[in-house]
Amino acid sequence: MKSIKNVFALTLIGASFWLMAANPGDVTTELGIEMPKIRQDVLLNLKEEKWFFFSATHSMRQVAHRIPEGSRATTVRALGKAVRAYVESSVFKNEWLQDLRATYPYDEAYTEEGIAKKKQENEAQKDVMKGQMSTQLAAMDQGFAHMDPAMLKMAAQSQIGQQEQELASLEGSERTIQAQRVASLKKMLALPAVEFKKQYLAWLKQQMQATVNQSTTPELDRERLAEEHRKKAEFDAHADFKPLLKKRLEDFIALSESVDFEARLVPMGRKQAFANPVYERKPAEWKFLYRLGKEPVAEAQVFARQWLADLSKQKN
Repeated sequence: MKSIKNVFALTLIGASFWLMAANPGDVTTELGIEMPKIRQDVLLNLKEEKWFFFSATHSMRQVAHRIPEGSRATTVRALGKAVRAYVESSVFKNEWLQDLRATYPYDEAYTEEGIAKKKQENEAQKDVMKGQMSTQLAAMDQGFAHMDPAMLKMAAQSQIGQQEQELASLEGSERTIQAQRVASLKKMLALPAVEFKKQYLAWLKQQMQATVNQSTTPELDRERLAEEHRKKAEFDAHADFKPLLKKRLEDFIALSESVDFEARLVPMGRKQAFANPVYERKPAEWKFLYRLGKEPVAEAQVFARQWLADLSKQKN
């Protein structure tokens, strides 16, 4: 009889489910498997090209070693039902779509309707700012009317040093704009106090107007719109996981049917190898099913075929 050392582990029969546990009534508790772990592995096995992904803790291996051969098929059925219930739940669908958004990102707001709405919002915001600015300009005129030109010029002169210090910490367009402001202020400071007051007030009003005008209205970029449509189409093409689930189930059935559970092992140094060199060249997934044994794998086949049949009956 061949030695089965790894009668445990997480594996995917197409869409993934746990194959081993001690108590069929509560398999996840007996193996110490938490639901977040199952969710993570189900998602990984469904989307990864190497679909036969699995891992197990030391305690899980110890429990698996104690499983009687007659209880393994029952365990597979219990685990299969648990994972299928999760895959068919709204929780899984939402998690699948969230993961998909990271793989196929797109800007859902960049549409003709979205840009039109943004333009409308920006224009409304500009109108509000213009109304506020009118009030501010009136208050500024009133305040400047009582200012002594010489005192105002001295106050502006004292700000030059601070503005030049701020300039040194800026980069790019911000540095360019600040440099222009400093240069304009220095030029005005060369004027007589009365003329300085007049031009300084006009300059401040111009800066306020420029701030309002900088609230740009977005224009529709047809090239970007086409790119976002392409990204959205790519996302939509992968949004339905059922075709991939069917493929995983079909792959598992084909792989498991190819396993020769009567294959003979021979000593090979400190390990064992297949006597048939063809089997020795088989992939790790094939050898894993061989180690699990005929009983649990046969039950997994039944489960996979039933799930596949049910999926084929569904329209969506």
